[in-house]
Order: sequence, then C-alpha cells, then structure tokens
Amino acid sequence: MPADAKAGTAVPGPYAGVAMDMMNSFGKIAAPTLPRTDFNYETECKTALAPLVDGLLDAVESAGWDRRKAAYTLMFLSAQRLGAGKEERK
Repeated sequence: MPADAKAGTAVPGPYAGVAMDMMNSFGKIAAPTLPRTDFNYETECKTALAPLVDGLLDAVESAGWDRRKAAYTLMFLSAQRLGAGKEERK
C-alpha cells in the first residue's frame, strides 16, 4: 500500500492506485450500457462491482475480520436481500 494511502482505502491487484472511499463509492457505479438480455450484461456488471467488492473486503480484513468468511457472508446477505422488500432490508 502506498505510504500516503489510508488503511482500508487502497485497492490492490488490478485496481491498484484506485482510492476507495467506502462512504461515497456507491454513487460512482457505472450504469449498464447493455440490455439485461445481452449475453455480456453480467460481465459488465461484474466489472462495475469488482472494485467495490475488493475495497469492501480489504476494509473488512483491515478491521480484523477473516476475508474468506466475510466473502461468504456477503454472498449470504446478497442472496437473502435478493428476495427481501425494502422494509425487510432495514
């Protein structure tokens, strides 16, 4: 991590050098350019979400949580919320 980076804000790997402000990053997700029925729609979504997930897992790990268990928990929470209405997610 660069010396001037804050703990939990630098994203390693292919996203190295990208500052990640977890409170503001969700406003910066790219909108889809393909229709939902397009074969590459999911790939485009993965590309948009990957830096956010990487940054979140880095922050979780920096806070002392196990990265693998946190990733599993994200999968669980995502699946749980997929069918939940807005009131159930609060």
